[in-house]
Amino acid sequence: MQFKKKIADEFRQNERPDLKGGVVVIFENEVSGWMNELRDPQHWEPGCVAIDENNKMWLAVGGNPYDGAMEWRKIPEARIARK
Repeated sequence: MQFKKKIADEFRQNERPDLKGGVVVIFENEVSGWMNELRDPQHWEPGCVAIDENNKMWLAVGGNPYDGAMEWRKIPEARIARK
């Protein structure tokens, strides 16, 4: 998970420094997009990870690649630190 945080930080600092707040969405270790707030899991494939500016993370779960995920589930801090 630390690698995903690094990807999100680099995106915010180098590619889109104009974006404030919100979440960077990562899928298969690539930035897939940015949202001003965490919402609409059905627009994202299960397995996407959303990371905010404070490095809080959520995983898109349920659903399927065609219909999108069913929900964003918060990843516990302890799990983030281990990976």
